[in-house]
Amino acid sequence: MLRTWVAAGLCAAIAVPASADTQAELVQALQRRLEANARVIESLAARIADLERKSAVAAAPTPPSSPVQTARTTPALTLPELQESVTQLAENMSRRNGDGGLALHGFADVGAAWSSRRDPSRLRGFNAGTLDLYLTPHFGGRVKGLAELVVKYGPDGGAAVDLERLQLGYTVSDAMTLWFGRFHTPYGLWNTAFHHGANLQTSISRPRFIEFEDKGGILPSHSVGVWASGKLALGAGKATYDAYLSNGPRIVQRTLDFGAFTDHDANKMLGVNLGYQAAGALNGLTLGVHGFGATAQAHDSAGAVLNHTRLRMAGAYFGYDEHDWEVLGEAYHFANRNLSNGVRHNSRLGFVQVGRTIAAWTPFVRIERSGLDPTDNYFRSQESGRSYRRSVLGVRVALDPKSSFKFELSDTQERATELLDDSGAVLPFAARSYRRAAFQYSVAF
Repeated sequence: MLRTWVAAGLCAAIAVPASADTQAELVQALQRRLEANARVIESLAARIADLERKSAVAAAPTPPSSPVQTARTTPALTLPELQESVTQLAENMSRRNGDGGLALHGFADVGAAWSSRRDPSRLRGFNAGTLDLYLTPHFGGRVKGLAELVVKYGPDGGAAVDLERLQLGYTVSDAMTLWFGRFHTPYGLWNTAFHHGANLQTSISRPRFIEFEDKGGILPSHSVGVWASGKLALGAGKATYDAYLSNGPRIVQRTLDFGAFTDHDANKMLGVNLGYQAAGALNGLTLGVHGFGATAQAHDSAGAVLNHTRLRMAGAYFGYDEHDWEVLGEAYHFANRNLSNGVRHNSRLGFVQVGRTIAAWTPFVRIERSGLDPTDNYFRSQESGRSYRRSVLGVRVALDPKSSFKFELSDTQERATELLDDSGAVLPFAARSYRRAAFQYSVAF
């Protein structure tokens, strides 16, 4: 159409004698026509890009910003692919806009929960859930970024805003990306595959011992430091690796602090995660080992050091996400040493979750076990440092690629133990058991 108007304009200019004023008017009219057609072309190009984006969303169970799981009526991402998709999709979207851009997406959830009276949280009604804003700016070339800002309510009813992740990355090569800043500690599979967006994971709850620190987690789920990650071809599959150096954790007011602002001493946390992603007949299977080491201090309310523990964790994990099955398991073994007397303490934690997708429905079951040495100061200085067993049964119903309903029942049994308060005094806890029922409606945008 543009060429037709140009040709018509040129023919008119040549064939029709006119005065200088008339020619000027014709030129101006032609310019206006060209500008109008240029706007039409830009509009069509934007529409085509939008259709391509919607087609990409329909073909994969993720929104452009994050690895959102959906019903298996569309091709499903494997667990390792969940960890890659956010940056790749955001970079592709940003490139359509030119040299740079800022992709802003997010998650929101609302729900309700009820529990029996021995539950320490004593849940009794509805909740507003979490608003998770997810930004993946593209700077062009090898530089990349990721930020996650979460607005949530605390047990006291007050709203809090947390910058959960702030990562700046540099792609050294196809086999290595370096990240700097605040990130999810890359142990196991769950902690890096599922972030704060509720619509990502099949269940409502995370395994209790790898909950986020401000929700009672007893492992550092976040880290601030430097993190190298990458993949290498190995046979028919791929070998994966993560290596990180970060601020060391400490315990303040019976809650784990991973050093978001700075490190409180010279001790750093060093960790590694090595995995293998199979292909061919075993496509969807991931196997790996992980571990980290650090030195952690527990502080009283005045800031004085109560105890000093050397942490050593080693474990293994597996995942399978193919043929409508979702299987995920992780094991952790701690061999911590009390640095005041040299005594070693062994603790074991783990979980297995199995889900099966049938049309839009994904029923699942999870078993968790936490066997903590009751004399290990690292665990007994934390409010949630108690041994427990938990069984979880639920179902996720995918309404569309960006929203879902979830229902979940859980039964928890905690062992009797003795913990430490802020002053280091012993607090006895009797054995107890409780049940929870929860509902959640989550969306991605």
